[in-house]
Amino acid sequence: MENTIETTALSGISSILHINEKGGRFGGTEEYIASLAKIVAPMGISSHLLYDGVHGSMASGIFHREIKGLGNRNGDRELGDRILRAVEEIDPDIVYVHNIFDGRVMESLDKPGRNYLIIWYIHDHFPTCLTELRATREEANIICDRALSQACLSNIESGLCVKRHQDRTFSEKDLSARLDLLGSLRNADAIVVVSNYMKRVLSKNLPGIEDKTYFLPRQVRESQVESDRENNQSPVIVFSGRITEEKGLHLAIEALGKLQVEGEILFKIAGVVETESYWQRCLKLAENVKRENPAIKIEYQGHLSYQEVDALYAEADLVVVPSIWGEPLGAVAAEAMRNGAAVVASNVGGIDTWVIPEETGFLVKPDVDSLAEAIARLLSDSDLRDRLATTGQTLIKTQFTAKEHIKVLSEVIRDCRSLSPS
Repeated sequence: MENTIETTALSGISSILHINEKGGRFGGTEEYIASLAKIVAPMGISSHLLYDGVHGSMASGIFHREIKGLGNRNGDRELGDRILRAVEEIDPDIVYVHNIFDGRVMESLDKPGRNYLIIWYIHDHFPTCLTELRATREEANIICDRALSQACLSNIESGLCVKRHQDRTFSEKDLSARLDLLGSLRNADAIVVVSNYMKRVLSKNLPGIEDKTYFLPRQVRESQVESDRENNQSPVIVFSGRITEEKGLHLAIEALGKLQVEGEILFKIAGVVETESYWQRCLKLAENVKRENPAIKIEYQGHLSYQEVDALYAEADLVVVPSIWGEPLGAVAAEAMRNGAAVVASNVGGIDTWVIPEETGFLVKPDVDSLAEAIARLLSDSDLRDRLATTGQTLIKTQFTAKEHIKVLSEVIRDCRSLSPS
């Protein structure tokens, strides 16, 4: 492992208990839990997980316990008590909360005289946004910066808000439960977030929590793949991610159609199709682009494993991240940079955590013309492309490592201990 971690980095900690809606390794949160467990094991720290349901294979090196109802988004009066009983049996030093949906869980955990610290890692917008995307259909302001409130219900009803789950409807009861969940953040000793953007979002929605909210640099998955782009006969552009509207694949395809190209360009798409109707729309756009310019080849690679995705990035000359929602972090950009690809990304959410304009990549307005202009510029200037890729790879390898992650996490724990009477 790069940047060897001192075994004393988390001194005084013998066990960490994670609480998450599901187990397995499929998903960013689940991958993070598995990764952290692997990092802390050589320090003599055991990892435990309370979960409800499994997606993919369970990670090794973690003690698992299923808690029915933990993944229930409609609430469960007794859930907090069931979780507290499991916590008391396991007796961890740290209770590390991830994706939960009921504020009563935090109220139960924050019992008087507890001998564990509660850290809540906010991975996404669920506590602050009913639709979970912080995205609107306003062209001039596609990223929502409003605080969660009664107005959200009317904005959703009017169609202003982009929904992650198209068939879901929302009621006063949903809003009340979400506000209770948001308020339960106050029960945590510390809140950690994936980007400064997320810290700003939380602070706006729950003023007064700034002092216990920390930006925790996310360790980027190490790649075992060697670069293969030197063998490319023509430029390779890659899109990787969930195939759903907010990820912006349609913008990338339309941007390709605006390129004035002389030689062949290969555009590779990878990811799980979450919205079939949207995918069909993208396929029609792709057919139009190929018909107008046969030199542009478009291929769908399917839903790939992490290693296969790394191999795709290692082949890519350029990776596009054309998101049109409030990306909490935009891990695709970092993983592409880690594998030596140049990146063009929408200037939304927390993507600027890694993509520094003109230094480690290009940040552009999330529209077709801006994306096409940036792609054309990088395709025509290999020196610029190589410089951005090299600087970006160095940034990820030095600042977003397991060592840096543990260093900051240990500082968070130290701060909590200094303030906690227990």
